[in-house]
Parts: sequence; C-alpha cells; structure tokens
Amino acid sequence: MKKVRIIINTKKANARKILASTKEMLVNNGFKISKNPDFIIALGGDGTLLHAASIYGKIGIPILGLNIGGLGFLTDVNFVEFSTILRALKAKKCRIEKRMVVKAYFNGHTFYGLNDLIICTRIPGRAVEFSAVINKEYICRFIADGIIVATPTGSTAYSLACGGPILLPHTEAIILTPIAPHTLSVRPLILPANGSVEIEVGKKGKAVMVADGQRNQSVKSGYIVRFSKGEYYVKLLKPPGLTFFGTLREKMKWGGREDA
Repeated sequence: MKKVRIIINTKKANARKILASTKEMLVNNGFKISKNPDFIIALGGDGTLLHAASIYGKIGIPILGLNIGGLGFLTDVNFVEFSTILRALKAKKCRIEKRMVVKAYFNGHTFYGLNDLIICTRIPGRAVEFSAVINKEYICRFIADGIIVATPTGSTAYSLACGGPILLPHTEAIILTPIAPHTLSVRPLILPANGSVEIEVGKKGKAVMVADGQRNQSVKSGYIVRFSKGEYYVKLLKPPGLTFFGTLREKMKWGGREDA
C-alpha cells in the first residue's frame, strides 16, 4: 500500500502543523498522497475515523486512525508513534481488522453505523414512546430517552455509557441498549448478527435518528425503523502489538488494581 489520502479534523489544536508534518513523513517514506488511495489516514479523534468510515468504509478502503485529540478509542494509535507505524506499513506488518456495521431503514432513508445507530428524543428532558419487535416477535412497549442499536465496535462507546456490555470487536452481534428507560424491566440485549429489529416510534415525544454522530434524520410518530446487519465491513488498519484489551486498559482504565 503506497497511495494514501488524509482525512483530518481541522478544528484540533495545531492541525495544520500536524498535517504538514504527516505529509512530509509520508513522502519521505515513499508514500504518495493520492485521490485514489490504497488506504486512508484519519487524523483526529474517533469522530474523524467515523467520518472517514462513512465515506470509504463501503468501498473497502482500509483506514488507519491516528489520534491527535482526546480519548481516541478507535483512533488508538498516537501521532507520536507515526514513524514506527510507517515502518510497519512498509514492511507489511500491519493487519486489517474487519468490523461489521449496523443498518437502519425507514421512510425511504438508509443509514449505516460503524459504532451505532440511535433513535433519541429531539427535546431534552422529554421522553419518547417506543415499541420493539425482534425477529418478528413483539417484545414490549417502553418509554425512554432513546435506544441505541450498536455494533461490537460501538460497544465501548455510547452504549457502554448507558450500561451496555463490552463485546470483542470481531464478535458478530447487535446490541440493543435503552437510554434512561422509565422502567427497571427494560435492560440491554445482545442479538445474533443475523437478527432483525423493528422499533416503532409512538405518539409520545419527538424523535431523531443519529448515525455515528455524523448524520441525523427526524423520525415521526408511527414510523417503523428496521435494523439489521449491514452488507459490508469497515476495514481498520492496526499496527503489530496493538490489542483490544491493551486499548481497554490504556484508554478506559479497565481492570482491577495491579498492586492489590
């Protein structure tokens, strides 16, 4: 892989300086900046990588996330490690991880999410009425601030913050996590990836669909949103030695006390 395109969040501090440095390092290592790339560098935070995935994920171009922001769980390679990563790329030692996406369809609109698709209230402080059907079986009606339909990749994002489980990235599954449900009986669910989910928005409240924090669309009362596994996988470039549990320990401070 020699041809590369850079997607950068220009709002990050020193973004222009970092972009210039990135381009110089790429050229000095024999890579070529191209509009027809072999791989993408997402330079920013997780939002930047999700933006790149919305553009290039469907056509199968691998994405390398370089963190120049805050937490950076998906962009789990720090920019200071870039020169080492370039050497690994030249030596063909980086691996490609295939990550499933989730798909939603309603009222002629189709959305895809690498992390998650969310139906949530449009008015803060006002709940929304939902009815859920899973694999064509009616489950329940509930009132909540929203519902998250997440992938294993997104299990460490908003779903986790709302009490959802952590799944290994290569797991084939769909996670349903309610947001502040107004009942103790509505809990997160894990479904097989080949399962189907239908969420109907009731008369109570006003809702919006949000895909990976990138796109949104109003969901009117009576609309039925159909969720399923997407038709493609997003390819993420990962350097040697980088592991999911290592990232959990570093970014999320996951695990017990090492000195106990």
